Amino acid sequence: MNQRMFLLARNEEINRWLSENPAILGGIFLVIGLVLLGFGISDLVTGKARGKWGTEMTGGTASLMGIIRLVAGIGCAGFGAFKLVQALL
Repeated sequence: MNQRMFLLARNEEINRWLSENPAILGGIFLVIGLVLLGFGISDLVTGKARGKWGTEMTGGTASLMGIIRLVAGIGCAGFGAFKLVQALL
């Protein structure tokens, strides 16, 4: 129980620091979003995708995985851009 409270207290400090520095959070999410966008576009163009444990997918499954990665990348990049604009204002 005591270790759990320590982790929660550390998390609160990190959250406070990130709320004071939104550019850091925005940059992290922008990079993650761009990486996901790259993998999503690559999956859609090549028609091949890799799963979590390296399993190769082809055809419709690869397209679906590419679309999921593309949507997640757009969401992360959008949130990152929002946080970066918020840091500038």
